[in-house]
Amino acid sequence: MTDVQPGAAAGPGTYPQQGRGPGDAPQPVQAPVPGYAEGAAPAPGPGPGERGGPDGPAGDAPPGAPRRVAFLDVARALAMIGVVLMNAPFVVFSAEMAGELDRSTLTSLVDTGLSLLTAGKARAMLMVLIGVGAVLAWHSAVRRGGRPAAVMARRYAVLGLLFGVPHLLVFDGDILTHYALTALVLVPLMPLLTGGSRVRPLAAALVLFAAAPFAELLLHSLLPSHSWTTLVVQVPQTLGLFCVGAWLARRPELAPGADAVPSRLPVAMLWTGLALEVLGYGAMLAADVFFPMEMGADGVPVLGDDGMPVEPPGSSLLVSLASTLMGGGGALFYLGLVWWLVRRGRTSARVLGALAPLGRMTLTVYLASTAVFLAVMGPLEGEIPLLAQYGVAVAFFVAAAAFARVWSGWLRLGPLEWVWRSLTYLRPMPMRRSGAVRVRRPEPRSGAVPTPVPAPGQHGAGGPSGPPVSSEPQADAHR
Repeated sequence: MTDVQPGAAAGPGTYPQQGRGPGDAPQPVQAPVPGYAEGAAPAPGPGPGERGGPDGPAGDAPPGAPRRVAFLDVARALAMIGVVLMNAPFVVFSAEMAGELDRSTLTSLVDTGLSLLTAGKARAMLMVLIGVGAVLAWHSAVRRGGRPAAVMARRYAVLGLLFGVPHLLVFDGDILTHYALTALVLVPLMPLLTGGSRVRPLAAALVLFAAAPFAELLLHSLLPSHSWTTLVVQVPQTLGLFCVGAWLARRPELAPGADAVPSRLPVAMLWTGLALEVLGYGAMLAADVFFPMEMGADGVPVLGDDGMPVEPPGSSLLVSLASTLMGGGGALFYLGLVWWLVRRGRTSARVLGALAPLGRMTLTVYLASTAVFLAVMGPLEGEIPLLAQYGVAVAFFVAAAAFARVWSGWLRLGPLEWVWRSLTYLRPMPMRRSGAVRVRRPEPRSGAVPTPVPAPGQHGAGGPSGPPVSSEPQADAHR
């Protein structure tokens, strides 16, 4: 979730050393890295946020630690923007939904356009990215010499119990509880998904996608109709998307330093995702053609015991398949597009990179959005127009992006990300970025002017007291 810049000539934690003639000031000495002592063993490896995990930045990682992958941060920010835009009209009902205001042409165009662009796809993107983060968190726990299954179980239990369930009580469209529940099912599968062939997670995803429509139909028949039923019936589909993320996390293109290596994978993901979306719309059309809705003599749809129109089993299977194809296809399309743009050139990478800090604190942003929507729009429920709701959502993200950028310049983790990770590892995580460290150097020869050496993370940012230009010291070293 930290912008990954092209690697500097110097190694991690070092500074470029130019050739010097006799009489010049001595070369800079490598500064000690926080967490390391001379002759001591390295500090524990990076936490689950490193290399693009979902819960916080790598911060001032020691040399040799995996670096974050830029496009994952950007993709996570875009996915969260899509999810919150879709949530805005449902946290608080708009005047149009309450029947107090007729939809204008502009309102219909904006609402339909946003739905086509983000509905189902943004959530699917987050599911894939959580799968990526799960693999990276597993590898991080293995590097630490701990028990990865216990760490992951605690990680997602905290996510569900501390953040998901309270949010679900306020907003029944909560996604955290469902993600946490599915991730707990994923934990015992991690040794299988992280070992063997790299295509194993993708094969597991295809099996789960094929079984998901039948599992959903069976679970719907066994479980009573309730708002929490969705938390359970969609577990197979979500688990499949997690497996797609596990496959992506194991790709060599996500290895540290692979940013500059040419790859056709982003373009392949883009076109594959587009093809899957087309197939999804075809499955939805087939459901309407082959299994039309049952109508009564008065022309009104026949309702079941739950008050919803009766849907033939064949229609349910096709609709579920369509949901998987359109959601998964949209996730691959957007991930491939963002990845391609980030790798394509400096301009597109710089523009999209502005969203990276937002992508490092998506838990904070997601829960804060509900709080803001309830505070701002709650008193106007049933009266506020739909376009105004989208306007509040856009204003929220402008403010959140600015806040995330300032916050990330000084602190390693978002507020709720810090709580989440500290409870996961059962100890307070470092919060502040490393301060300026003056390195004692040999006295310069007569006539030479000593050059101050900045500390890691403080390169070129207005002196030792200012924030770093970026959170990657080696990226700043060659600016």
